[in-house]
Amino acid sequence: MPVIMLITFVALFAWVLHPKNQKSYDDAANLPFNEDDGDITSTEMSKDGRGNK
Repeated sequence: MPVIMLITFVALFAWVLHPKNQKSYDDAANLPFNEDDGDITSTEMSKDGRGNK
């Protein structure tokens, strides 16, 4: 069992660090910084600060 876990770990580690995957990981890492039209403005926020109207 430990040998299977070690092989799985090494395979996942190699897959994550493979250069062809870098662009998709960079895109995913930048998702929180992308601007979208769904942002709540301060005029839409209620007094409790939760965005409930």
